[in-house]
Amino acid sequence: MKIVKKIALLASPLTLFFILLIPYSWLNQEIIVEWLGCGCPVLDEFGNMVENKFNANDFTRLFWFFIALCSAAASAFLSKRIWKEKMWRRILYIAGILLVSLWIACVFSQAMAWC
Repeated sequence: MKIVKKIALLASPLTLFFILLIPYSWLNQEIIVEWLGCGCPVLDEFGNMVENKFNANDFTRLFWFFIALCSAAASAFLSKRIWKEKMWRRILYIAGILLVSLWIACVFSQAMAWC
């Protein structure tokens, strides 16, 4: 049972993504798209594509990237409690959490993209 608690503690920084998924999805649909606009191409009266400024897709990408960094920072604090003498394990754990967090951030931002 002790190993299950340790694994749960080590994986806990990744739960931040799943806790924020539904509230951010709602916020994205109801407020952020209205505020910044979707990422759809905009055409002028002559049919030329107008430069697409900062939009909801860009905001979503930045938000999930920030959450990935927060997750990695949380794993850095957790690693101090678990491995006091094994520095290479701490570095490997933090790098692993960062890579998984960045992957989840990419998947979430693509899933929430407009157009």
